[in-house]
Amino acid sequence: MRILQIAPQIPIPLDDGGRIGIFGIMKYLSLRGHEVHFVAYRKDSDKSWAERELSKFCKPYILDVNTENKFVPALLNLFSAIPYNISKFIRKELADFLIEFLSETKVDVVHVDHLHLSWTVELIRKYSDAPVFLREHNLEMQIMERFAQEQKNPLLRFYANHQFRKLRKYEVEQCSKFNNCLMISRTDEQNLLRTNSRIKTSIIPAGVESYLLNEKKQNVIPYSLAHIGSLNWLPNLDSANWFINDILPDLSQTFPDIKLYVFGKGDMNKLKIPAAVKKNVIAAGYVENIFEALRDKALVVVPLRIGGGIRIKVLEMLAAGNALISSSIGKEGIEVKDGEHLLVADSAEEFKVKIIDFFTGKINAEKLQQNGRSFVAENYTWEKIAEKLEKVYQQYIQKN
Repeated sequence: MRILQIAPQIPIPLDDGGRIGIFGIMKYLSLRGHEVHFVAYRKDSDKSWAERELSKFCKPYILDVNTENKFVPALLNLFSAIPYNISKFIRKELADFLIEFLSETKVDVVHVDHLHLSWTVELIRKYSDAPVFLREHNLEMQIMERFAQEQKNPLLRFYANHQFRKLRKYEVEQCSKFNNCLMISRTDEQNLLRTNSRIKTSIIPAGVESYLLNEKKQNVIPYSLAHIGSLNWLPNLDSANWFINDILPDLSQTFPDIKLYVFGKGDMNKLKIPAAVKKNVIAAGYVENIFEALRDKALVVVPLRIGGGIRIKVLEMLAAGNALISSSIGKEGIEVKDGEHLLVADSAEEFKVKIIDFFTGKINAEKLQQNGRSFVAENYTWEKIAEKLEKVYQQYIQKN
């Protein structure tokens, strides 16, 4: 198959779930023998380096477009029908590229990553008769709704609710225009179909690289916790600050030597650390190899309160043999069981109780790690995901 994949960002380096989700599909479709043409916005990436790396798996086309948030356009968006986090991705550079490319090149499939680029579907149909798929990495309306619910500032809550209402209308309308929406989890699929049962969907989860299944723990530091995720993404920043302020202080009373290592991109100064636990928080920041950094950490924490889709980092942490405690939102879309594959907690009190049980030996950490790794190996490797996606593509090509 000749596949055109359209994405809102260059998917390397592989340092967040969004990039990993885009890259995994490209790489493993290519390894299955398909010809992938890939177009994306550059944002802040090194263009020549990205082209060189991506060309191992696709023919890359990188557009010089920056989609960073800007205050004035965000404010003016109050008067627009299109949500701000969508409108900033509607760019002439991509429209011009698609017209030229599709006028000259016949493709079998067009794969659009993220709702943010769903505006391209009508343009694509003018120049190609190929089936068009929307990869919903998250159910965007759900993320915005949860974000609004967590806001204490009345002005920010008003703005977020306003954006949520626009986003819900936009997402449902756009999803109905595609041949199929590739949902990342059954939960997201069910929530989308509640809004419009006529939307065509398939469940294609995110995957992990098989080499992670060979990772091993080494010289584990007693009472060590790890929080992973870019602080540039508000749900991650919220979860880190909530854990540091509402959970860690009590844990430090029980375990004075407890340490929380915070890994990820973004400004670590955004962490609001109470004086009482300053010595317990290590702002480790971005590391090249997160799996190497986690080999000596006892427990990974995923206290997300806002989000949707599927957390690729949860799958990766389990694959690499880490013990993990997550909120229900953090493990949403992954059919793991509390106490068998990982630990699940939602309130601050639940997190504290289960972490204390873990560190005092009431929970079999080794069994938890083994079960989590086996679960991912059976269900979530990229090889299996790409094969499943290929079958969905083929069904629609045959219909055409």
